[in-house]
Amino acid sequence: MKKVSAIKNATVITPFKTIEKGIVLFEDEKIRAVGQENNVKVPKEARIIDASGKIVAPGFIDIHIHGGKGRDIMDASYEAINEIAKFLASHGTTSFVPATISASHPDLLSAVEAVKAAMEKGTEGAEVLGAHLEGPYISPEKRGAHSADSIRQPSLEEFGEIWEASNHGVRIVTLAPEIDGSKPLIKKLQELGVVASIGHSNATYTQTMDAIRQGIRHATHMFNRMSGFDPRKPGVVGAVLTHGKLSVELICDEIHVHPAAMRLLTRVKGQKKVVLVTDAIRAAGMPNGEYALGKQRMIVKNSVSRLESGDFAGSTLTMDRAVRNMVRLVGVPLQTAVKMATINPAMVISVGKNRGSLEPGKDADLVMMDGDVNVYTTIVKGKVVYKA
Repeated sequence: MKKVSAIKNATVITPFKTIEKGIVLFEDEKIRAVGQENNVKVPKEARIIDASGKIVAPGFIDIHIHGGKGRDIMDASYEAINEIAKFLASHGTTSFVPATISASHPDLLSAVEAVKAAMEKGTEGAEVLGAHLEGPYISPEKRGAHSADSIRQPSLEEFGEIWEASNHGVRIVTLAPEIDGSKPLIKKLQELGVVASIGHSNATYTQTMDAIRQGIRHATHMFNRMSGFDPRKPGVVGAVLTHGKLSVELICDEIHVHPAAMRLLTRVKGQKKVVLVTDAIRAAGMPNGEYALGKQRMIVKNSVSRLESGDFAGSTLTMDRAVRNMVRLVGVPLQTAVKMATINPAMVISVGKNRGSLEPGKDADLVMMDGDVNVYTTIVKGKVVYKA
């Protein structure tokens, strides 16, 4: 028997529009209707969820996250990913793409196999959409928290084995296009429908523009670990900013990127091309202290994670806080910030037909929150997975 539910008395952000006194009607896993109360007929048998004083929006989608609540994708277990999924749901995230870090070939295989298991089995929280391979095909000069001895040149053979181990579940590959061997890999990723993303790259402006022509579609954690902008050497930053088609990730934690740079990015790229991500590591949701990121030791103090060298090592950000920060620090409307956390990432990884917005026929992935983006309820495919 089908289960029908209706969220009533809500301010609904679809996120293409905002509906006051709105209703979201969903049946089992799918949304059936969205609109104002007088335009949506609610069946008598529907379970009513009163959202008075609350905002209902699509669940957040994080396409770049390493871990949280003491767990990491590189733990390479279903249990670790399931714990991360539950933690993310408590912050309004309904689906995510776990990211690896540069590591040995066997460790990467184990990590993507765990992602495959989580996709097949399902989780008790946010849904796993695939894997984000961040490294090992990156620039040693821009490696950041990636271990130097794990960085290597792109290999079609190695990637092919990772692709098969993931059951074709790799969604994004972050790479440095100036590294020898990157061109054949970018071509292969394009053939497979995998997003080739420039990141941890020391490429010149010319090299970056060539790579975009070859198939680079996205930029990983914009401004961070990429050749910066100089009037005579625009670098990766200059190429990405001036190329209209590239989408960009933004870590909006008030640490990785200055608010002025975030405002500039939003104005230049437009609201459709900015994608909020967390780049969170296992220390997210945990107290200050020492943690591991791959083979490296990191220290978290005042919620900022750094290597012993002082360099940033991921973040402790959550998606609800990223949305809140976009409103508070950048000054965009809440509807725009929600768009950057929902439909924009969905479109980057080509899942926008099924999720990322509140529309009939799409998955019933929703978050109920207040105007300050404090999460009260998270629903994944019609099932409540978190309630404050």
